[in-house]
Amino acid sequence: MEGTIEYPLLRPDDLAIEAWAAMTRRDADEALRLWRELREHSPERPDAYIWPIQVLWESGRLDDADTMASMAFARFPDHPDLLIQRAWIASVRQGWDEAAQRWALVRAAAPERIEGYLHSARALWQAGQTEDAEAVASEGLARFPDHVDMIAEGAWTATARQDWPKALLRWMLVHEAQPERLDAQVGAAQALRMTGHVTDAETLVTAALERLPDNTELLIEHIWTAIAREDWPAAGARFDHAKASARDSARIEAQLSWVAQRLAAVSAPAVINDIAALGSAADGEEMSPSALMLAFESLGERCDFGAFGVEPLGLLRFAWTRFDSLIAALNDRFDAVGTVDDTGFDLYGDETILRMKQYDVIFHTFVHRVAEEPPEKQEAFRQQQRRRLLFLKDKLIADLKEPQKICVYSTNDWASDDHAARLFAALRAYGPNSLLFVRPARDDRQLGTVEMLQDGLYAGYFPGLNDFIAGNQPPLDLWRQLCARTYRLAHGDAVDSGFLKNLI
Repeated sequence: MEGTIEYPLLRPDDLAIEAWAAMTRRDADEALRLWRELREHSPERPDAYIWPIQVLWESGRLDDADTMASMAFARFPDHPDLLIQRAWIASVRQGWDEAAQRWALVRAAAPERIEGYLHSARALWQAGQTEDAEAVASEGLARFPDHVDMIAEGAWTATARQDWPKALLRWMLVHEAQPERLDAQVGAAQALRMTGHVTDAETLVTAALERLPDNTELLIEHIWTAIAREDWPAAGARFDHAKASARDSARIEAQLSWVAQRLAAVSAPAVINDIAALGSAADGEEMSPSALMLAFESLGERCDFGAFGVEPLGLLRFAWTRFDSLIAALNDRFDAVGTVDDTGFDLYGDETILRMKQYDVIFHTFVHRVAEEPPEKQEAFRQQQRRRLLFLKDKLIADLKEPQKICVYSTNDWASDDHAARLFAALRAYGPNSLLFVRPARDDRQLGTVEMLQDGLYAGYFPGLNDFIAGNQPPLDLWRQLCARTYRLAHGDAVDSGFLKNLI
């Protein structure tokens, strides 16, 4: 008789409880087995289809997760938890356009669920749709005004838009609620620095580093606070310390190696001699070299001007730009810059070079040996570079709309005044910009000469673009003279013998 007794199967709710327990202890195979058994016995239960999707994408099995999601979607097309799992698959893949679309479906189906606002804003700004991201973040903050994660996502969105006052307000709210939260410490410090509160930023970062001395994000921000004060010795010391201390020293090197290059440049004997000679020269050389060069924004044609190293954050400072392509990019508001389709990656030696395909512009990254990294690190590098391009594009456009600098373009060709006027007109379409158009000297235009072609448009004369491949350096003293003379012409009577010296 005992051999004929049938013991009852686990009840569906018990199977679900066991499956959840397996998920909690990260036993993916057991969880999937239990969810499969539940589907076989209770095919009408949504949870038997929805939660194995999460097990699959958390295990990195994204294709299997998509297959399971399609099966579940056929049965439960409007279930909020299923829509959320489908959106997570796209977010984990970092397919941000698709993720934004899927999170929008979550918001439409379940407007009371915070996930649709949190992760939709993230997907939108990661996809470069920063205005749409702000609209979603603002709606989420209106619905969930006291939810710290929603405030933090709003802060990330404002940071992506470079709306630094709003970013500072939001990050400080997060920091006040959760003072140990790392993204709030880094985000608040960055926003403080970008709004001119450098001392407060330094205080915040220094305190955070006492608790997390090897954190890469904090070490990077610590370097930036020194740069913001133009304390280059401190920036160099912090750069060296960060490389030795950070958990991700390769990232320090990739993002901030130009700090060491800048220090090496200003320490070179020829440059020291140039600086020593400034006080006795006649064309505005009383102004400090760094302040003088910071008054100009390079537009190419090549990266000669970037060799000064005083302003690394310029879209075209380390770029090669053809004249007609530059005009097209300006007229197009650099619309294609930073998009996946337009951004190409090539090798020059072992340095990874960026190529902006539509406008035929080539950029240095100063990052080497990326091709030797694992595929996931290569992809992370590409995404970081595209985000950097978007940031620098927006910065350049903002600077051209409210100009504080004189633009510089140099060419090896003897370009006519009409060429200079064409570029000047493209710049003036943004705002009241000025342009120094530098071209090769000739018999009637000596080296170092600067002439005014029209109000705001100046022509300068130099020996030609530098041959970096041959190991040469551009004539820094001549460049300084060209900039100083242009600055005097641009500012006219506002510049007296003490004005340039006291600008900083």
